Amino acid sequence: MDNQRNCLVTGGTSGIGAAICRRILADAGEEDRVYINYGHDHRQAAGFLASLSDRDREKVTLLPADLSTYEGMCAMTCELRTLTDHLDWLVCNTGISSRDTFADLPFEQWQKIVDTNLSIPAYLVRELRDFMQPGGSVLFIGSYAGRQAYSSSLPYGVSKAAVHFLASALVKELEPYGIRVNAIAPGFIETPWHANRSTESRERINNKIALHRFGTTQEVADLAHAVLSNGYMNGSIVDIHGGYDYL
Repeated sequence: MDNQRNCLVTGGTSGIGAAICRRILADAGEEDRVYINYGHDHRQAAGFLASLSDRDREKVTLLPADLSTYEGMCAMTCELRTLTDHLDWLVCNTGISSRDTFADLPFEQWQKIVDTNLSIPAYLVRELRDFMQPGGSVLFIGSYAGRQAYSSSLPYGVSKAAVHFLASALVKELEPYGIRVNAIAPGFIETPWHANRSTESRERINNKIALHRFGTTQEVADLAHAVLSNGYMNGSIVDIHGGYDYL
């Protein structure tokens, strides 16, 4: 077990989360295991699992759980503890947003976004800190929307800004456990969330990006893996946005 690396990725069956899982699996040893949480889309999860090679599929365990609630998070951590005796890497990727304007956003929706993006990930780290090995690594998937205000989804940007601060603040909390904690802040990335964007909207955004394109999930996953692996990165928030608003 000493040489076995165990990883947990939340929201790991689509988009950035799925790309991070694939990147971790690409370097995984024979004994390594990747535990992948997802919410409610069982068909999507089954499709992700089916897309993996036989070798990678053997290393994966799916953990369905609603991580918008504290109860769902606790149920998942309890199940995880029955499956393995330690965790090395934790990737907090689950996140939700809303296309409603702030004027039209119900308070309950604001609360759900903040709980899912910030509160539950924070308490997930608390639940698992004694389960993680010294030398372990926590990575929060933040957003450049938490670094620079966008014109849409106020609660999303606010929650991600708080996630960035959380990553820095947890350094002191996790120091006694020998666990590093960092965050990355992606800009506009080609994910299902952007699939229905109009051509006009896409062109308007690309005109604000120095590279004039959305990023790929693979590019974000490569950065995530580098941060997870780097033994001297701690308390960092790393942007990846193609030069957004640099023009």
